[in-house]
Amino acid sequence: MSLYQNFKQGFLIAAAGAAFSTAMAGAAAAQQCPDWQLGGIPITTDAETAWVPQQYPLFAGGGLDLNACGTVQGVGRVTPAPNFTIQYDAMTFGRDLEFRVETECDTTLLINDSTGQWHFNDDANGTLQPAMRLPAAASGQYDVWVGTFGSQSCQATLVVESFPPAGGSTGGGTPAAPTCPEWSLGGAEVRLNGGGTETRQVVAGGSVNLFDDQCGMQAHGYVAQAPDFSLYYDPAGSTAPLNISVQGQCDTLLLVNDPTTAWLFNDDATDLQPALEIADAQAGRYDIWVGTFGANTCQSSITISAAPQAPAAPSNGK
Repeated sequence: MSLYQNFKQGFLIAAAGAAFSTAMAGAAAAQQCPDWQLGGIPITTDAETAWVPQQYPLFAGGGLDLNACGTVQGVGRVTPAPNFTIQYDAMTFGRDLEFRVETECDTTLLINDSTGQWHFNDDANGTLQPAMRLPAAASGQYDVWVGTFGSQSCQATLVVESFPPAGGSTGGGTPAAPTCPEWSLGGAEVRLNGGGTETRQVVAGGSVNLFDDQCGMQAHGYVAQAPDFSLYYDPAGSTAPLNISVQGQCDTLLLVNDPTTAWLFNDDATDLQPALEIADAQAGRYDIWVGTFGANTCQSSITISAAPQAPAAPSNGK
């Protein structure tokens, strides 16, 4: 480990104090380049946690023009301080670490890694959104800026995810099995009783490709490995079916693993949006994935309801 790396990893702790904070505030006002020493929102994660994509909302953009900074190669506008300061534990797995941005505006991505090296990306995968995958990412501090190509800021989500090394192993030296949806990883907890309704926001899609038919299920599209939601359902005497539907900004799909571990799937129910009706749904855990037909993710909402349908209004004269 270099002297610079040791300095960076220990800097924020060693430099704590009101006097230093005041000095750095003055420096930030004067400088024309992004400065990792200012520190961003602190995040701690590791290679195993990031195996499930970690999402961090933010406002992209800032007042610094990277074109005016001679020490960092990049374009776009960022804040002086990083948006996030991520302490990452590689856990000796040797996994690649990917950073990507999901938003509806034109964003850029700037990273100062654990060795002090700068990385930049503007447009990736044929989109206006940036992405970078750092091979065999080492443990340490990663300072991340999400900028905008134009001068207007916008809402965005930074996604951090670990992947098997390019050689094809999971990090333990054994060949990687096909990556498939895995209900045991669990998703965000949702509890619902008979008669109730829940609506949640979700980023649809993921890196698991169901088109390759290696997972032994009648399904297609792209999902995350872990479920987006784990629904704990109690009918509480209700006889209404359990209905699950999605409204997304792209062509979405639904994958559910029910309490018996049976797989349920739907692609298009209404205008490229999926829905499932589970009659006589039993109590238990339902693991739910919101996927996409294409490889790109998109913002979506999911509604889970066990409320009885309202009776149809009687027609006149009948």
